[in-house]
Amino acid sequence: MLVCVIAFFWEKLIFNEENELLGGVDEKIEEMRAELERMAAFLVAAEAQEVTDPRLKVLVKQVRDVAYDTEDVLHEVIPLRTGRYQGKIRLCGFVRGVYLHIRNLKARHQLASEIQSIKSRVTSLDGYQRYCFPLSISGQGPNTNFNSRTLGDYRGTVHWSKDPNPVGIEVPKQQLIKWLVEGDSGVKTLSVVGPAGIGKTTLVREVYDDATVKKHFDNHAWLTVSQPFDLDELMKDMLQTLCSGMRARVPQGIETTKTNGLKRKISEVLQQQRYVLVFDNVRNIDAWEGIKSVLPNNNNSRVMLTTCFRHIASTSSKETEGKVYTMKPLYQEDSWTLFCKKAFRGSYCPRYLEEVSQRILKRCCGLPLAIVAIAGLLATKNQSRIEEWEMLHRCLGVELEGNDNLECLKKNFFYSYYDLPYQLKLCLLYLSIFPEDYMIERMRLLRLWIAEGFVQGRAEMTLEEVAEGYLNELVDKNLVHVPEKPEDGKLQTCQVHNLWGELINFKSREHEMVTVARGRDTLWPKKVRHLAVHHSLESLPESKYFNRLHSVLIFGRIGSLHQPLRSLLSSGKLIKVLDFRGAPWESIPEEVFELHRLKYLSMRETKLKKLPKSIRKLQNLETLDLKGTYVTQLPLEITRLQKLRHLLVYRYKILVGYISYDSVRGFKAPHNVGGLHCLQKLSYIEADHIGGGTSDIMVRRLGCLTQLRKLNIVRVRRGHGIALCSSLENLTNLRSLNITSIEPDEILDLHHRLSSAPRHLQRLYLTGPLEHVPIWVASLNSLVRVVLRWSQLDDDPLHSLQALPCLEELHLLRAYKGDRLCFKAGGFERLKILWLITLEGLRWVVMEQGAVPCLQKMYYQNCKLVDKLPSGIQHLTNLGLLHLTDMPDQLIISLENREEGGGYAEIAHIRDVWTENYRGGSWTGHWIK
Repeated sequence: MLVCVIAFFWEKLIFNEENELLGGVDEKIEEMRAELERMAAFLVAAEAQEVTDPRLKVLVKQVRDVAYDTEDVLHEVIPLRTGRYQGKIRLCGFVRGVYLHIRNLKARHQLASEIQSIKSRVTSLDGYQRYCFPLSISGQGPNTNFNSRTLGDYRGTVHWSKDPNPVGIEVPKQQLIKWLVEGDSGVKTLSVVGPAGIGKTTLVREVYDDATVKKHFDNHAWLTVSQPFDLDELMKDMLQTLCSGMRARVPQGIETTKTNGLKRKISEVLQQQRYVLVFDNVRNIDAWEGIKSVLPNNNNSRVMLTTCFRHIASTSSKETEGKVYTMKPLYQEDSWTLFCKKAFRGSYCPRYLEEVSQRILKRCCGLPLAIVAIAGLLATKNQSRIEEWEMLHRCLGVELEGNDNLECLKKNFFYSYYDLPYQLKLCLLYLSIFPEDYMIERMRLLRLWIAEGFVQGRAEMTLEEVAEGYLNELVDKNLVHVPEKPEDGKLQTCQVHNLWGELINFKSREHEMVTVARGRDTLWPKKVRHLAVHHSLESLPESKYFNRLHSVLIFGRIGSLHQPLRSLLSSGKLIKVLDFRGAPWESIPEEVFELHRLKYLSMRETKLKKLPKSIRKLQNLETLDLKGTYVTQLPLEITRLQKLRHLLVYRYKILVGYISYDSVRGFKAPHNVGGLHCLQKLSYIEADHIGGGTSDIMVRRLGCLTQLRKLNIVRVRRGHGIALCSSLENLTNLRSLNITSIEPDEILDLHHRLSSAPRHLQRLYLTGPLEHVPIWVASLNSLVRVVLRWSQLDDDPLHSLQALPCLEELHLLRAYKGDRLCFKAGGFERLKILWLITLEGLRWVVMEQGAVPCLQKMYYQNCKLVDKLPSGIQHLTNLGLLHLTDMPDQLIISLENREEGGGYAEIAHIRDVWTENYRGGSWTGHWIK
């Protein structure tokens, strides 16, 4: 009874205090949400143009800062409100209520203070007519004299000037001229695509002005596409330019003529004429559709586009059976020639400046505009003072911010930046968190974007699919660089051009988005939101800098940062991302498990050996990356993480030679891992070590993970076959499936018929003996890649695979024991890449005419009995690479024989032929052609 009385008065006391402290909290929160929406709309509008007025810049900065803090406070409210004690008045409930109140009292006081502070900061913006601000798009309010530059205005300031002796364009120029003048069909479009500053306009202008082109066509017009696009204005410009070229009078009344009338007049002017039209700087597909609707289909006429966007180039060329020329950075030799031409006025580089000049040149990434601008700036510096050149190399980002001589570079970058949707701007600026020249893994980046909250959900799409669309758009706009085109067409890594990276860093600093810790020279802002540690730090600033911290990413060695970082984690209650990849740690800091908002945790390539049970506290965790660690078993508590989407726990073993059967070590999972219903990626789970019951039952429970996109399962026994096939029937969202048997002689029993095979499956990897190719594989019409390893099939596997309509890549590694493979006519219609590896019994490969018509690359490796190339290889007209590794000497000698009747004639149609062998502990190789 006494306990109840005390509890009653205590409850009245604490909740009266709380109501007084947070009176009307629900209304205040809703007000804050509404205010945040208005601030977000204002920032979206502000980011759509360049702000030039200092007062407007200050306001945008202030609004952005308040918006950041408002969002953080709204997130803080949730756990505090749900943390209230609402149980019955019993002893245990009373004690728990007292404990929760004491624990949260300080936080509640701080929250109330922050809410009041934000209200005051928002009110202070009223002096600027809060958010109804006279940006050029709003035009509201009396003070409409603030300066801002719209996207179209910005583009109008970017001018092209002709270089009398351009460098490095002769080869592409001749190629484009050839495409222009050859052929006798109707209108064809030639698109030149590449990033800003790579020289598209310079190249096309050289082609357009060439005497051969002028002579070949009856009429010519060069048109720069305005932004925003206006079809009527473009047609008026076209009429004036065409009439001027013909020395004819411009039709009267075109200024008032409507769209259809303008189209008729253009058709009349170009009637029966062979024309070439250049449309410079096409930036959206609507502009191309408008241009296309205007063009009369005259024979032998040509249209040329320049664009930064790959999809515009691809669409325009396909619709007119035209061509796409993708601009490449200048070769090193041409880059150096252009650099010296501009920096030394056509003279030679002094020897003592060569080393620093080469380092500066490397940062230009072969972009002609960058080389010309930076070399032009160097031309104004004293050549006898090397320190000035060193300073430019070291502080290029600072020069880009404030030096008028480099204004053209900023304009070309912002040309594309201001064109991006707001969410893509955030994603692009986030790339400043990575070090210079860093190779960024695609999936890592997508997961980081999602965890940071940059990705907005869309109906019928996963967040990962939306994020991938964001990345593809940045690649399409040439703001993100793909160093090498992946063989299967799926982007795996990406980079930011060095120079564009500096400009991204500049915008990121302006937004106070990312803070990069670079040792003692680090400039710490008042609020660190996203922290990237690029170099060793001895210490960190005091904790008040980090009370708005959202993420910490570590790159490279971090020295003695372990203890300061633990202090940082103690104060960073808003942290959502921790990426400690490569840190020399054997355990996860205990402070991590108090970060209840954490969504992304990576300990990849650390010395971590065990995952503690306290992982259960991270209820919001979506990504757990333990790849490359020594963790081999997960605790039962992992199954409490019901929001987990990506679980990566595996380590590659050190390979002996170039082929290893058991090359990956997975993890032992708890028995109820099937309860993680949000999982999209599970790698690599060990089938024979799923704990707490019969492994066959546990494998069957994997079928509960219906959201899985990628499943990697190893140590599979023959007895798991029925259960595994049963699970596969339920995994309808699978895109990638990797199954490995426990031993090289343990059969994968996958022959059971599936009532419903995973129809979206794109990649299939089977490692282990098969009695035959599973019958359900033939029904997987979405398959793009198939890899069969150690299958030891008696029957030719090609019979089961040849009808797959989308198959582009096939690997056979010890997959077939027969002596003959036959590619039938009409089979493998889309296959582009073929690997034949260690097929020990193979003697002959037959390519019937009409088989594998799209094959581009063929790899032969360690097939010791094959002494001849495939019969019918001459039919493979698209084959560009033949790669021979550890093949019989007799075959290689034959191919190098250029005499009549020699094997060289068989490869005459193949562009590249490479051979290599492993001899004396090392690889040696050479090009046959």
